[in-house]
Amino acid sequence: MSEAAHKADSPEVVVGRLRKKVLGGSGLLLDSLTDAELVAMQALIFKGEAEIVSSACKPFLIAKLETTIIR
Repeated sequence: MSEAAHKADSPEVVVGRLRKKVLGGSGLLLDSLTDAELVAMQALIFKGEAEIVSSACKPFLIAKLETTIIR
């Protein structure tokens, strides 16, 4: 799906898509996530439905989320 198509999705659709990937065991590449997907990932992490497996990724994800949310 293209970036433009992802931007048109509702937040619930984005969360559902990421939930399916996470619960299916897919690893996600943080650099490939759209802004909407990053915000959805934050929601999944806060709800305890997803976790950051690599401690090295945690500061990177936090910084990326802060940049995304502040914009």
